[in-house]
Amino acid sequence: MALRKLGLMVVLTSVFALLVAACGSDPTATPAPTNTPVPTVAMDAPTPTADPFTAEWEALKAAAAAEGELISFFCCAFGGSIGPFVEEAEAALGISIVTSTGSSRQQWDKVKAEREAGVFSLDIWTGGLNTSNNRLLPGGALGNLKSLLIHPDVLDESLWFQGSHFWGDNALTSELVFAYGGSATPANITYNTDLIDPADITSYADLLDEKYRGKIIMRDPRIAGTSQGTALFYMLMGPEWLKTLLTEMDAVVTDDARQAADRLANGDFALCLFSCGTEVENAREAGLPVQEEFPNAMEEGSRVSTGGNTLMAVKNPPHPAAQKLFVNWFLGKDGQDWWQRITGEQSLRNDISIDAVEPANRREAGKDYILMERDPDFQILLNEAVNYAIEVMQ
Repeated sequence: MALRKLGLMVVLTSVFALLVAACGSDPTATPAPTNTPVPTVAMDAPTPTADPFTAEWEALKAAAAAEGELISFFCCAFGGSIGPFVEEAEAALGISIVTSTGSSRQQWDKVKAEREAGVFSLDIWTGGLNTSNNRLLPGGALGNLKSLLIHPDVLDESLWFQGSHFWGDNALTSELVFAYGGSATPANITYNTDLIDPADITSYADLLDEKYRGKIIMRDPRIAGTSQGTALFYMLMGPEWLKTLLTEMDAVVTDDARQAADRLANGDFALCLFSCGTEVENAREAGLPVQEEFPNAMEEGSRVSTGGNTLMAVKNPPHPAAQKLFVNWFLGKDGQDWWQRITGEQSLRNDISIDAVEPANRREAGKDYILMERDPDFQILLNEAVNYAIEVMQ
C-alpha cells in the first residue's frame, strides 16, 4: 500500500512539473509589466481623390487654347461695354475673342449666306428672342446649348431666378436659347429730362394724354428689337389702346435708334418709346438731357425683361472647345458678375451681388414681376401684337 502511494505521488509531481514547463513560467518569478508600449507601424497618408470636374475643366481650357480663338456676335445689349467685356473674357479663358459687328438683321444675312455656301464662321450668338425664333431657329443655325453645360454652378438651377433655367419662350428653344439677363423694367419709357416730369406719368394710360400729342418719337414697333415692347403694350393695355398710340398721337416712327435718341436730346420730342434705351444712355453719358430708365413703376406692373440677353451656341462651330468653355464661364458666377458690372443690368442668377446693377434695373425681393417670355404662348402673343401693329399702321 505504501509503495502504491509513493508511486502516485511521483506521478503527480511529474505532472505538475510538466504543467509548469508548459506554461513557461516560474511561479516564483516577478511578472512582466503589462503596460509595455506596443510598437507602431508607420502608415502612408491617404492620397486625396482628384476632383473629376477640375480635370475636365483644365482639359477643356487646354483644348480651347489649342484652337486659339472664339468668333462671336454680341448684340446691342452690350452697348459700348463690349471692349472691356472681351478683355475680361480673354484674360479668364486664355483665348482670343473676335467679335462680329452690325445689327442682328445684318449679321443674320451674313451668317445665312455663309452657311448656305458651306462656310461656318461663328461660334456664339447673343441677342433677342425675336431674332432667335424668327431667323436662327428656322434657319437651322442653333446647336444644342444645354448639352454643353458642365460647370456645377451653372447646372444648379436653384441659383437662378424662380429656381430654374429659362430656355427661351417656346418648346422649340427649350435646349437652344438660354436667357441670362433679367433686369427689372419699371416702365418702357425714355424721356427728355427738361420736358418731362416723371411724376406726371404713373400709368401707361397717361401716354395718351393730349399734352403728349406730337411729342412722341418711337422706333418702329413692327421690327425685331422692338417687338417685345409691342407685345407688352398689347398685353397690358389692349389692342385699342395700342392702336390709339400708334395712329392718333401724331407720333414719329423711325427704325434708326440713333436718330430717335438725337431728336429726343435736342428737345424735338419729349418721349421715346420702343427700345430707345441703349442710344439714349449713350446720349445721357455725353451730358445731354435725357434718361433711358424711367424712375417709377407703372400701375399696370413692372416687368422682368430678357431684352437682347439670351445666349446661343451656333451649330457646327469652327471652335467647339472654345465655344463650350465660353458658355460655361459666361453663364457661371464670374462671367455673369462681370457682365453685370460692365452693363449695369441684372442677371437672372440670384447668387451674385447687385451693387453694380443700375438701381432702376434691380429686382426687389418679394415683389412679383411680369416675365412675359415665360408664358408658353408668348411667341403667339408676340406675333399677334406685331401683326396687329402692322395692320393698323398701314
